[in-house]
Amino acid sequence: MKKYVLVGVDDTPESRLALHWAVEAAAGRGAPVRVIRAYLNEASRWPAIGVEGYVPPPMPLDRYQHELDDAVRYARDRLGYYGGSGWLANSDPSSALLLEAADAEMVVVGTTSRNKMSAAVLGSVATSVSAKAPCPVVVVRGEHRTGPVVVGTDGSPDSEEAVEFAFDAADRTGQPLEVVYCWQPQAGHLAPAESTHELLVDWLAESLMGYRDKYPAVKVRASVVEGRASTRLIALSDTASLVVVGSRGRGGVSGLLLGSVSQSLLHHADSPVAIVRRHQD
Repeated sequence: MKKYVLVGVDDTPESRLALHWAVEAAAGRGAPVRVIRAYLNEASRWPAIGVEGYVPPPMPLDRYQHELDDAVRYARDRLGYYGGSGWLANSDPSSALLLEAADAEMVVVGTTSRNKMSAAVLGSVATSVSAKAPCPVVVVRGEHRTGPVVVGTDGSPDSEEAVEFAFDAADRTGQPLEVVYCWQPQAGHLAPAESTHELLVDWLAESLMGYRDKYPAVKVRASVVEGRASTRLIALSDTASLVVVGSRGRGGVSGLLLGSVSQSLLHHADSPVAIVRRHQD
């Protein structure tokens, strides 16, 4: 079975943006789109004890089905009849998306503007899916725009997967690629900062040679910059069409859901963010 681009929708404008992004990505890959509209049965939230006489309000299933049908129709109008399918899931969104993610090429979700309330919503869906999905997860924020694909690398296995994804994305969209290695000089380090910077520049250029050969049409700019990776990448997201990072960096701890850089980008980037998990053999 051909892998699909999986997208979650609801009744918000942000999910519509995610749907548009997912359909465009699927068109570039020759893949279908699978749409999930999840909802929770209110009756399941109330315990049997202590609520005698309570009658939960009826679920607006017709409205949910209508939202799902509209999204599937949008995908089929652009990808053909077999280019769109959907599932109305009586589940929380994270669980529904993760269940379907096993057969997905990528998962796409939307998010709202950057504020405390949206952070709470994001934490329950996008962060959970980004941390647990077995495929890349793209969190869409804002309207589609052109601009470079930006990827952060630190030489870790997770970031190598992110670089591969970023080269592929730039190749498919025709956008330039900016590869960034961020470092912070340590006080008392034996080697001068200038020497370390030069070594890192050489290492970065060598690490990208294989990708350049595989994607010769991609225009690549590689840079080594001082500063925190999250701060630098968030700044670059102002003009990027997509920012790509691994789910954990070199210092990632297996017990954490997501690394600090990916967490920061999910909450503060101005562009869509792709969180790429390392494939487990």
